[in-house]
Amino acid sequence: MTTPFRELVDFTGRRVLVTGAASGIGEAITRTFAAEGATVIAADRNEAALEHLAGELGSACLSHVYDQKDIASVEKLAQAAGMVDVLVNNAGILLVEPLLELKWEDLRQVIDINLVGPMALTRLVGAGMIERRQGCVINIGSQLAFNGARDRSVYSSTKAAISQFTKTAALEWGEFGIRVNCIAPGKTITSLNRHILADPVEYEAGLKRTPLKRYGEGSDVANAALFLASEAAGYITGHTLVVDGGWILE
Repeated sequence: MTTPFRELVDFTGRRVLVTGAASGIGEAITRTFAAEGATVIAADRNEAALEHLAGELGSACLSHVYDQKDIASVEKLAQAAGMVDVLVNNAGILLVEPLLELKWEDLRQVIDINLVGPMALTRLVGAGMIERRQGCVINIGSQLAFNGARDRSVYSSTKAAISQFTKTAALEWGEFGIRVNCIAPGKTITSLNRHILADPVEYEAGLKRTPLKRYGEGSDVANAALFLASEAAGYITGHTLVVDGGWILE
């Protein structure tokens, strides 16, 4: 008998760990999973924003302050989270800087936060998933992994690496029943890039290039994450789902 789709996306009783959960895409993902019955461990470095989010969501949200560029802090997060059914590696930073002006400290920070942190947390949380022979990991990448963009050499490189890491982890952990996928958002309106989209010329150019003629919202990515984490996507692993309104088609 076919299971109704609505039951496949019911997360009641499941624990979901979301990093970068206090704002933007991470906040949207946190709210979406909580609305579907999950207990969400919301992790971020912004303590005030986390407290506000947890206050709104009540018992559905457990907050944890951490610093993704600090491995010791990442280890404490994994330990505090305990058993996790779904891990969403969303935390990241954007660096807009010409290649010849790139500073070593900026390079190191972006790599640590966008790549090393997610890989470390996946290993730590994934160990418990392997022991239970169940679990799901979703990495948040970027459509820039496919297109690239001027002045975003490091950011694009880390997001391409996350897509490749997704494939490797999926290959290694599939035999344990663990699925690993990635979402590559396009231009999504968040606090991270709002100042860039404030440029009316760039804003209109982006709309012109996007077939769906709008920019993404956090909910667009959150809904994709909900699907990939659900039993409805039970035979999907190692895939990078581009959520960009068709931007990469040109």
